[in-house]
Amino acid sequence: MKNVSAMLLSGLSQYVGASIAVGLFVTASGLAVGWGRIFFAALFLLAWRRPWAYPHKLRALAFGLALGGMNILFYLAIARIPLGTAVALEFLGPVLLASAARTRRSTIAVALVATGVFLISWVGLDLSDPDVALGFVFALAAGLCWVAYMLLGSRVAGSANGIDGLAVAMAGAAIVFSPLALPELVGIRPTLSFWLTLVFVALLSSAVPYVIDQVVLRDVPATTFAILNSILPAMSTVVGFVMLRQLPSSGELLGLVLISLAVFIASYRKL
Repeated sequence: MKNVSAMLLSGLSQYVGASIAVGLFVTASGLAVGWGRIFFAALFLLAWRRPWAYPHKLRALAFGLALGGMNILFYLAIARIPLGTAVALEFLGPVLLASAARTRRSTIAVALVATGVFLISWVGLDLSDPDVALGFVFALAAGLCWVAYMLLGSRVAGSANGIDGLAVAMAGAAIVFSPLALPELVGIRPTLSFWLTLVFVALLSSAVPYVIDQVVLRDVPATTFAILNSILPAMSTVVGFVMLRQLPSSGELLGLVLISLAVFIASYRKL
């Protein structure tokens, strides 16, 4: 249950940060806010770790591309659709990865997660609205990046000084995606309050949860990690309700119950 507790802390930190970031969308787009989250998290990790001698830089950079794409696409999604719905849709990627673990426990857990994700994501989503439909697509694309993040992150975590690799990955993502976001940030001239909030979001939503991910990935394979991440749709829905007043429907609540049951089944070692 240690890894489940770690994922609870990771999810709480990540989605509290994402809820705070929603308030920044009145000043900047999801693209600019998502990049800013990566940039400030990279500065924090580089100052903490100083990973100049990390030996597997190309592997870390590939990991960074997946991480950066996942972050930016997710923020583009939550600028258009509710937080819990975006995470549930995004989680379809990890569900596919988790299904690769051919055990009775994982099969039951994946079936429950898939049903729970379906109930959460398809309730109240009006795809006839072009903006909502675009958010739907961004969330699914973020899910594909999430799969790459798990697979590549497992390799980085398995090497020596995995958190140093995370620092390299975050810095690489900030550099690669900067041409997309910097022109907008320069053009809008955000206030000091905006920047301070963005720094706080970066610490909560990137630095803390991704360091936790690296610690967990040392202990479990990527497929098991994908199942453990099934707690995140439930966590995001709860945080969205508390912080953003995004009230879940009865179908969404049933989905939360199924996902919570799947997490228990996936993590209970004596089954």
